[in-house]
Amino acid sequence: MLEMLCDESLTDVVAVVDHNSDAPGIVQAKAMGIPIYTDVEKALIANAPCVAFNLTNNEMVEEIAYGVLGAGGVIGGLEARLLWRMVTDLKDAKKDLEYQATHDALTGLYNRRYVMDQLHRELSQAIRYGFECSLVLIDLDHFKRVNDTYGHTVGDLVLKQVSSELQKNVRTADVLGRWGGEEFIVLLPHTNEVDARAATQQWLDRVQKVPVTLANGEVLEISFSAGVVGLRVKDGGSVQQYIEALLEKVDRYLYEAKDCGRACVVGGSNE
Repeated sequence: MLEMLCDESLTDVVAVVDHNSDAPGIVQAKAMGIPIYTDVEKALIANAPCVAFNLTNNEMVEEIAYGVLGAGGVIGGLEARLLWRMVTDLKDAKKDLEYQATHDALTGLYNRRYVMDQLHRELSQAIRYGFECSLVLIDLDHFKRVNDTYGHTVGDLVLKQVSSELQKNVRTADVLGRWGGEEFIVLLPHTNEVDARAATQQWLDRVQKVPVTLANGEVLEISFSAGVVGLRVKDGGSVQQYIEALLEKVDRYLYEAKDCGRACVVGGSNE
């Protein structure tokens, strides 16, 4: 709640009070640079005029606040609890909206928009400081056949299982997202294309070892084709131009993998 109040332009948090100097609110306020007090009266006198927000359910605190600020200067009791609930609900709603704006609803992976933002950020750093960076584009093999044969419910199950396996095997620093349909994309910072190709082959091996088991006991073997490309910085060119070139090249390698019979990786050491 403290963070949300601080973010609100209509309010200015001038102090936090708690008799326990180790209370979570005190610790958080200290970290945020907000003045802290353990004595209510001293805090009110030092910061008046202000509005006191009493979450303690302690009537004595309200009496002290009334004495310093007057009746209109205190929010407590039922009003405080209702306001607390409203702020908490708003905070949860804000988190949900932020999540929905950056994640794919089905798989829980980052969405295309977020990946593009991260791609721009990472490539800007890589180009400026000479870091290596690679991009992998993945497409599930024969996915249309799965949807046509078993329906979209099974197709969704396949997407979620592959997403889960990829999440388990990428690094924390990697950016894994659903690119669209049955396509996934992985941004690997500080990674050359040879290492990126080796990592992608490991992901493919893992996905192939974990087939999807349907409710009727039928087992679906899953594989993917992938293209891998590394950033090669040349003189001139904007970040956007580099992004467009990488996406065009990795997409071309992906389709070369499809033409090679699927279930393989093209790019990196085998260009």
